[in-house]
Amino acid sequence: MADNLKTNIDLQKRQLRPAILSLKVLSEKTISFNELKKDWKGIDTRKDAERHIIEFININSPVFDFLGINTQLARDSNGASAIQFTTSKYAGCVPLLSPGTGMPYGELIVEGLYGENLSELISVIKEDLKIEYDERFQINTINTVKPPLYLECQKFIDKYIEAKRYHWRKFKNVEVNQLFPNSSTRWDKYAVRDIDPWSALKYPNRNNTLTCDHEEWRALTYILHLSINEIMKPSTPLRSKAPYLSQISLLSKQYDVNRLKPVTSIPLRTSDPAIIKETKEIGMRILQNNVSSKRAWRIDYSEFFERYVQYVLKQVAGLKGAKLDSNKKYRIGGEKTAWTLSYLEPDAVMYKGDVQYIIDAKYKSHMYNVNRMGEDLKETFREDFHQVLAYSSFGGNKQKHVMLIYPSNYFVSRELNVYSGINGYSAKAYLIGIPLQKSELEETKRNLSQLISL
Repeated sequence: MADNLKTNIDLQKRQLRPAILSLKVLSEKTISFNELKKDWKGIDTRKDAERHIIEFININSPVFDFLGINTQLARDSNGASAIQFTTSKYAGCVPLLSPGTGMPYGELIVEGLYGENLSELISVIKEDLKIEYDERFQINTINTVKPPLYLECQKFIDKYIEAKRYHWRKFKNVEVNQLFPNSSTRWDKYAVRDIDPWSALKYPNRNNTLTCDHEEWRALTYILHLSINEIMKPSTPLRSKAPYLSQISLLSKQYDVNRLKPVTSIPLRTSDPAIIKETKEIGMRILQNNVSSKRAWRIDYSEFFERYVQYVLKQVAGLKGAKLDSNKKYRIGGEKTAWTLSYLEPDAVMYKGDVQYIIDAKYKSHMYNVNRMGEDLKETFREDFHQVLAYSSFGGNKQKHVMLIYPSNYFVSRELNVYSGINGYSAKAYLIGIPLQKSELEETKRNLSQLISL
């Protein structure tokens, strides 16, 4: 009895404190066999280190593939057996299986390269973030960096309001009493009540009625109810909750909780109107989170940084009375080859009157290495600089304004000037470093607002 109790307590401790293997995006890390084996249970790890490493790699290869991680046998600084992990653009969280037993024992977490708090920053961004989940990989322990569900719920409320304005109608088959029979009369019901003279001329007919109150809309309303409950949880930050309080107050009065029918899925149809399709897709993500909130997930980190920069720029544009176009596409036509691009796409274009700023966000280390000389830094900067200058060529003014924004420990700005002696055109370029910290957000907006002359 005592042994069983001890086993249960040990299991609970492992679930509350799962083994965590931590990596960073776009980097390499070598972890020794001695470090890895500490949390492996039920196998003899005193010998055959390489065999155990190969088995560990093989059994976990699906989750490594999901996060784009390459693994190979290596040696640590002491010459002992180890694994070299090479990460990709994806941050995320996946479960890890122990070699030998094949049982889950912990989590692999891939975080930002510069120590930023990903969950905190995701909670700030209002633009859509593509967070991908994989139902094949269930995280049975506590997921320490799970993206907050209330973000999806906020997006669902926004889309639900748009969809409601669309007045989406579908045919609903309802039973009504009419004075004449028709092809859909329920004769079985009529026969039962025909003995009552008062009911002899009441025919229970099933008719198709075009209505907004159909089954699929009621399913969306149920998801709305889930979304409201999630946003109103005490754990949701007040800053994220406050903008939705008035909408929630209004929407909560428009449905009866007692009439809601719980659903676990909602059909996605190609014939659905675009706004309905978008609402359903977000609703499905919420339902899947609600049904199984501990699934492996990943996010393209370069895209995340781009969305964060766009969020900051949108706030700055509001302060300046300017407009911001995110991911504006410049189409490429003509006699294209198989490898010709279809369009050019700067991350952001901020403009007011005749003046515009072309802005590109790059999740690279340049502003952490301002005083370091290296061919890799020079070549990647050359590519970035040529790219943003190419985007600026579509502006009609003689002086162009371009910005390259990189992550940094603190806000930093370097101004460059490019001048053409042929036609007198020039470009004023800014190299910007912004801190990826929620606490520095307001200061970052102020600095950018002072820098941008609109």
